[in-house]
Amino acid sequence: MKHTQRLDNGRLAEVLHERGMADLEAIRELLDQSRDGGTAFAEAHVTANLVGDWELSRVVCEIFNLPFLPVEMAKPDKEAAENLDRAFLAEYALVPLWRFGQVLTVCMPGLVPADVLGVLAADSDLVLLPVVGTVESNRRWVEENFEEAAATVKKKKDSSWTS
Repeated sequence: MKHTQRLDNGRLAEVLHERGMADLEAIRELLDQSRDGGTAFAEAHVTANLVGDWELSRVVCEIFNLPFLPVEMAKPDKEAAENLDRAFLAEYALVPLWRFGQVLTVCMPGLVPADVLGVLAADSDLVLLPVVGTVESNRRWVEENFEEAAATVKKKKDSSWTS
């Protein structure tokens, strides 16, 4: 979808700083880490307790004009994940909610950049409709439903951090 082209960590960082929700130095450090393949920018803020999970989701919904639909309220259809790369979904904590023909509604953990959604759309040949969820609920859902993929991603991230 065209509106996902504007989903950007830089814009989110700008707004978090403007609103005094996070320190500029912490924002820069987390942006650099996410660019270098570390924890996703939105997830890193919540994990580091810099911004609350619900507060981050609220801000993302406001600035990107996206609907808020946490996994607990959505009740994802497990068949929506058929033929999708579960390791990719686990890496970015993306939860496929529903599929209708070639349209997939996907719940993001706060914010996932447009290029990540573009890769998923290109690999699956689906049109994505992103909605905003929370970091913690998305991560929990992925770990419970894509156990093997989530464990592989976690092991990969842990080993890359120690090296």
